[in-house]
Formats: sequence, structure tokens, C-alpha cells
Amino acid sequence: MNSTLTPNSPAAQHSQSYGAKWTPPSWLLEVAPGDDSIIAELIDVFKTATETSLQQMQTALATVDVPRLRTEAHRTKGSARQVGADALAEVCQALELASSLTPVSRLAELVARGQELLAETGSAMTSYSSSHKAGDPSAPH
Repeated sequence: MNSTLTPNSPAAQHSQSYGAKWTPPSWLLEVAPGDDSIIAELIDVFKTATETSLQQMQTALATVDVPRLRTEAHRTKGSARQVGADALAEVCQALELASSLTPVSRLAELVARGQELLAETGSAMTSYSSSHKAGDPSAPH
């Protein structure tokens, strides 16, 4: 869901992409104007939960537990969309949809791609968070 940006909104001021795989969603910037610690905390929670979920997907693949794989893919897709990690959400959607019809080897490729995207997205999120630490006079606001 994309919202229209007003020229002076925090979302408009931060609309540049921080890495190839992540741009802070406007709702996130609107929720915590001037308090980047909330954004940093959300980023940390997302990264930790997603790492755990991807590990659960690996376990589900190893045990051929397709319902568990589908559940983890669905959960991760939703949280990725909420924080603007769209490429990761797309891979999770593909996993969710393909889980019961696709050979495990192909599903393993999608999980591996999800891990790559989490690493790229996590790096971009960390870069954003580091450049917006509270009290950093050089951080754009």
C-alpha cells in the first residue's frame, strides 16, 4: 500500500532508497517523526524474527514439512510487506503458493533466495538506521 507523500512529510524527506532492496515505508516514517529509535527497534525485531522464520523454513524443508514451510512463508511475507521489504515478500509469496506443487529442490532455491534477500535488506536497514541515529547532526531529517 503506497500513500501519497506531501512535500514536508517525514516520508517525503526520507523517500530515497537505502540500498537496492529497501526503502522505509511512509507509514513507518509517519509513526515516529523525529524518533528514529522506534524505527531502529522495529528493524531489529524484523531482522531477528525473519532470521528465525527462515531457519524454520530450512528445518521444514529438511523434514519435508510442507504445511510448516507454507505457514512460515506466509508469516514472513506479511511482516516483510509491512516493513517495505517487497522483494523478500515476493519470494515468500512464491514459496507459499508453490509449496504443495513444487519439488523440494526448487523450494530450497526459494528459501536460499529469501536468505540472500534478508541479508541485503538487513544491510540496507542497518545502513538506514545507522545514518539516522538520534542526535546525529549529519543525519537527514
